[in-house]
Amino acid sequence: MIFRVLIFLFFFTSCVPDFQLKDIEPYYIFHDNSSKVWLINHLYKNKVDEVPISVEFKKIIVFHSDRDCYIYNVNKIIEGSGRKASFFLDIKNKKLSIEFNNENWDFLIESYNEEKIVLISLPEEKVQYKMELIAFPKI
Repeated sequence: MIFRVLIFLFFFTSCVPDFQLKDIEPYYIFHDNSSKVWLINHLYKNKVDEVPISVEFKKIIVFHSDRDCYIYNVNKIIEGSGRKASFFLDIKNKKLSIEFNNENWDFLIESYNEEKIVLISLPEEKVQYKMELIAFPKI
């Protein structure tokens, strides 16, 4: 009886096709092929967190699939007074650049998943930043 059960299990488990999971590309994480809202949860400047504790005083970044992004204060988003920028991903070198009219932010992508992105400033920068973005939470 046990032998029959083992044979039965062998046939059903061996019929599963062998497949590989695809890596998630960073640009899909940023905008989900449309747009996605990320909350700046922490922004460390020389190891000091400069982000307010309360969510309504934090900032969000909205990345769009057309390479535009907007930065808003959460408590002022209804006014539509965000800063517009363009972003560029260098996936091979794990770099993210956010370009405003008169300012550029360049980061290395330290880690990423669907819920959290950690960005660090380039090593040659005078001031070292580490920014933690999280998918905008339910409030």
